[in-house]
Amino acid sequence: MYATEPLQAVAGDLVSTMRRHRPPDCAGTSGAVQAWHRTSGRFAEGRVSDISVQRGEGTSARYVLRDGFRHRSVSGLDPYAAVLDGDGGRAPAGAGPGRTARGGTGPEWMEISSVLSVLRDLEKSARDLDPAVAQVVIDFELSEQDMVLAQDDRIREEHRLLSYLTVRVIARRGGRMSTGFYTPGISGTLDGIDAAAAGIEVARRAVTGLDARPAPMGHLPVVVAGGRGMVLLHEACCHPLEGDEVLRGSVYAGRLGETIASPLVTITDDPTVPGAVGSFGHDDEGTAGTPTTLIENGVLKGYLTDQESAARLGLPSSGNGRCTTVLHPPQPRMTNTCLAVGTAGVDDIVSGTEFGIFAQHVGGGEVIESTGEFTFRVTNGFLIENGRITDPIEETTITGTGTQVLRDIDAIADDPVVGAAKCGKFGQWVPVGVVGPTLRVRSLLVGGTGR
Repeated sequence: MYATEPLQAVAGDLVSTMRRHRPPDCAGTSGAVQAWHRTSGRFAEGRVSDISVQRGEGTSARYVLRDGFRHRSVSGLDPYAAVLDGDGGRAPAGAGPGRTARGGTGPEWMEISSVLSVLRDLEKSARDLDPAVAQVVIDFELSEQDMVLAQDDRIREEHRLLSYLTVRVIARRGGRMSTGFYTPGISGTLDGIDAAAAGIEVARRAVTGLDARPAPMGHLPVVVAGGRGMVLLHEACCHPLEGDEVLRGSVYAGRLGETIASPLVTITDDPTVPGAVGSFGHDDEGTAGTPTTLIENGVLKGYLTDQESAARLGLPSSGNGRCTTVLHPPQPRMTNTCLAVGTAGVDDIVSGTEFGIFAQHVGGGEVIESTGEFTFRVTNGFLIENGRITDPIEETTITGTGTQVLRDIDAIADDPVVGAAKCGKFGQWVPVGVVGPTLRVRSLLVGGTGR
């Protein structure tokens, strides 16, 4: 997409500039030079609308201090971004090398003709499943970016791709209406998503919901499907393990080595999962991406840190410094949240559940990141009766706390699925993978918002 030589040249100058302007109490530096192209829009009724094409370049410098950090970023390729206010000021206009990395056109795989072919295939497969399918709406986000990352004096290159779809199918029959949701995504080009399979799956969810009955209410066992269902663990259980939340006094601060979960539970954050949307070679501060064990057999083993939170906690960075673009300061963020497989079969978990619900798609809701208190929507769910999945249920909610979920996981299956989601934190949105098998939580509040 871009010529990388200008990025490399600016990164080399950036390292030299950061070295000259390094504050006396600095514990480490990182800088980044980035060029990106992002296309997003909506596809419905056979055509694309609300399309947005963004192209940009940016340069950033970050100094990790004893009790915080200083971050400076500018649009464009300019190593003088590393000059801090009050430290000689910005270089005069035109003093930078004036390089550019932009090509004349965007990436070929993002051209609308290519995108339309995939989206039309998805829509057709959804409509062909059943005449009850009344509407197919696909929101898409496609991006390609090149980065050169400088951590102290080390320089590394990153090339990243993202294809992320949010698919909503509405089915109608008689006076009833139902909605199916699905969010396929990969760290690759759009043709890597099986559009036909995605269309069939989301349409099946919508059509099945036409026969839904009201969800039960009360504290019940909840069987959560693998993949997208792991949003439950990501949001409710793992945000309090991010370094900045630990520093703010989350429920897991100072508890390394303690048993905080069922012995069945092992959770890692792994940016090396092939094809997952949260995968990368190095984080946005230049730290190599490696798996971090958070919980092992129920015992708290680690936190997720960027350079700043790691320095303040007295730990090495886990390689979880992430940002939307280099114009934003990195934060400790999850990459791909992975629950280790268990030994149970899905059929065994269901047959061992006398009465409860099966949550196939866990959607948005509310969560208090420091404590893990949550209310999530179950948009495609089923009733479990006498050890069998029976009728679909209308949209409902599940409510609880992350600490409770970790303790109450009493069964984990052997059917891992790689799912995709988007995660927002302090105004920055990044793609995150949610990877894992079917699990059962002994008790959650279904259909209510009280504790």
